[in-house]
Amino acid sequence: MIKQIARMYMLESMRNPGMVFGNVLPAIMFMISSVICKNMITGDATNFIDIMIKGQFLPLSIIMLIFSFAFSSATIYLADMKVNKTFQWIQRTGIKPHTYYIGMGIGVFTLLNVFLVLLLIGYSFIIDISLSSYFMIILISNFVLLALYPLSFILAGLFKNEKVAQSMLTPIMLLFMFSIQMTSLFLTLAEKNPQDYFIFLIWNPMLYLFDSLQMYLNLFDETWLPQYQYCIILAVISMVLATIAKKVYTSQ
Repeated sequence: MIKQIARMYMLESMRNPGMVFGNVLPAIMFMISSVICKNMITGDATNFIDIMIKGQFLPLSIIMLIFSFAFSSATIYLADMKVNKTFQWIQRTGIKPHTYYIGMGIGVFTLLNVFLVLLLIGYSFIIDISLSSYFMIILISNFVLLALYPLSFILAGLFKNEKVAQSMLTPIMLLFMFSIQMTSLFLTLAEKNPQDYFIFLIWNPMLYLFDSLQMYLNLFDETWLPQYQYCIILAVISMVLATIAKKVYTSQ
C-alpha cells in the first residue's frame, strides 16, 4: 500500500509538465546565471565568481528545489485533498495516517532526489565538486527535506482553502531562505564570520543545509556544529513536526 501511495503521488505530480517545469525553473535559472557569469568574467575575478556560485547560486538552487517539491507541491496537493475530504475517504478503507504519510513521503523524496542529482551534475560542469561532496550534499539535503516535509501537512491542515495555503507558501519560503542567505552574505561583506551568528538561526532547517554546503564546497574548513549533530537536530525537528502534523491534518 505504501508503494501504491508513493506511485500515485508521483504520477499526480508529474502528469502536468508545466507544473513540473515551474518547480525546477527557479533552480535552473540560478544554474544558467552561474554559466553566464562563469563565461563572461575572466581574469582575477574568476575566483570571486567561483565563490559566488558556491556560496550563493548553488545553495539557492538546492533550497528552491527542496521548497518546490517537498513544500509547495506537497502542500497544494494535500490542501486539495483536505478540501475534497479525500483523506477522510481514504481512512475509511483502512489506511492509517502514518501509512499515507510514509507513502507520500517516499514519493516526495524520490522526485526530489532525481532532480537534485540532475542539478548537481549540471553544476559539476561549472565548478569543481568532488565525489564525496556530491554524496554528502545529497545526504544533508535529504535530512533537511525530512525536517520540512511535515510542514506541508501542517499548512494544508491549517488553511482549508487551497489558494490560501498556496499564498502562505511565499512568505514562509522567503523567511526560511533569506534569513540564512542575506545574513551570511552581509556578514561576509562586512568581513565577519557568519557562523558566529548562527545561534540565532537554529530554528531554521536551511541553516544546516547552507552551513554544510559551505564546507563541502571548500568555502569553510568546518561546520558550525559537527555533522552528526545536524542530522540529529533535523531528525528531532521532523519527529516533533510530524506529531503536530498528524493532529492538525487529520482533524475535521
